[in-house]
Amino acid sequence: MTDHFTIVYFGPILGGFARRMDMLTEVLSARFGVTRIHSFAALLRFLVSRRLRRAGTSVIFYSDLMWPLVALLRCIRPAMRIFYMVRGDQVAWSLHSGRRFRARMAEIFQKLLGKLGCRFVFASDDLHEVFATRFGTIRCASVLPNTVGESLPPIRPFDGKVAVVGDFGTVKNIEHVLDSLEGGNFPVELFGNSSLPEYRRRPWLKAHGQVPDLTAALRSVSLVVLASVSEGFPNVLLDALQAGCGVVVHNEFPFKNLPINENWRFHLRTGAGKSLPEVLEELRAAKLDFRSNNKALIELVESDWSRRVFACLDAGGEQLQVAA
Repeated sequence: MTDHFTIVYFGPILGGFARRMDMLTEVLSARFGVTRIHSFAALLRFLVSRRLRRAGTSVIFYSDLMWPLVALLRCIRPAMRIFYMVRGDQVAWSLHSGRRFRARMAEIFQKLLGKLGCRFVFASDDLHEVFATRFGTIRCASVLPNTVGESLPPIRPFDGKVAVVGDFGTVKNIEHVLDSLEGGNFPVELFGNSSLPEYRRRPWLKAHGQVPDLTAALRSVSLVVLASVSEGFPNVLLDALQAGCGVVVHNEFPFKNLPINENWRFHLRTGAGKSLPEVLEELRAAKLDFRSNNKALIELVESDWSRRVFACLDAGGEQLQVAA
């Protein structure tokens, strides 16, 4: 049985990811010992420590680049429980930024991690589906969506005020939203951008950049549009709901399996269905109630995250059929 988790992550820990890692540490600390490793020096100390060789130690990591570490751990302790936290799709991220070699390497490394017996913990059903399509049935996998574990505030009816969160040139795909709303019928508040290119300046667009409290900032609008082309379970969705905003998403990955009613969905591709402006016009006219339209989503987001963490990590994840 596990009595200690070692969390290994190299790289910046910012924003929603930082909050979620802190939450994971807090939840696990209630039952287990927890060590976080963020440097190679700390990792080397762990590799020569007695703790590594104890039967009760499990390891959590977040990057496919950690496959050499996983291979080493398998040599030292073949039965160790090792969890790969899949919070997004590195292949899609790399392809979006034009890094085809990194995308190909990510695909190879992820397959290796499956062969090495890692337990995959996906942030969403969409991610699980993408990996299952890419690699076949995964031997041991579970889904751990980001939830808040408390009742959400009332959701305001859509009054025409829209928010978008993200930066230009990223998988957040904020360009699609701004291009779609070029007519100026919906004032847009932009958060999270590093800059605002001159050609993007419009009288109906107000850019705020990075803000210290996104949930508080979103209370100035009534709807948040998510147009990402790659995502895990977006923390922005939680920020929006906690701010009392409704949420609109598109019909494709990474939101295809998210339990959001069709009234609150648009199509990215022209001619495939209702565009973003068409959906917003209908929502503004109908004054639909987001909560009653999306009961399954509200129930999911309000669910107890700590219970979900223990179900995935303490029990080791749902045992799935081994791929032939």
